[in-house]
Amino acid sequence: MSANDAPRDLSPDGRDPGGGAEPQLGLRERSKRQRTDRILTAALELLREDPEANPTVERIAARAHVAPMTVFNLVGKWDQIWGALADLALGDLDVASIHAEDPQERARLIVDAVVRTLVADPAVFRALLSRWSGAGMVLKHDPTDALVACLQEAADRGTLASGVSTRRYGEVIATGMLGTIQLWTAGLVSDRGLRARSREIVDIVFAAARAGES
Repeated sequence: MSANDAPRDLSPDGRDPGGGAEPQLGLRERSKRQRTDRILTAALELLREDPEANPTVERIAARAHVAPMTVFNLVGKWDQIWGALADLALGDLDVASIHAEDPQERARLIVDAVVRTLVADPAVFRALLSRWSGAGMVLKHDPTDALVACLQEAADRGTLASGVSTRRYGEVIATGMLGTIQLWTAGLVSDRGLRARSREIVDIVFAAARAGES
């Protein structure tokens, strides 16, 4: 065994003092993570099998091979469960990897990516969004910050009106898109309409930001 192969001592917090970024989880934490993953996967499977039915904690627990109380202990109440399921279903959405020379075009590509993710699994997302209030919850895959960054890049290039709040305009895009998604969830907007309207919201907000409209 070479010096490079020798085992390293870990620091008290479980990190590798040689520069490892991720802490090594203990057996108990690994077990909790595995059970949480099983719970969320089981809930998504039940939604896909019967989107119109409300999956009960008992059915989720039975499929995940855990006790019903474990569902609440590891994931939380129903709003936390829906939020965690939404994040799991959005797992392939990586807005940070989307690039374009023009900031407005990048914002369009970001909303396109969100739309593609939703329409690729419509039964699950319609079921989730129709049940989840989202009150007080923050999704890991929320595209708002990426949209704000697009506006900030445009502002840095001097293509927006002086002094505009890029945060506020970015939140307007996200809010407008969420409203359109709700219409799609209710079946009032088609997949194509969802994409078209989301892009229109981006263009309207960028136009307003260039004009300095409040």
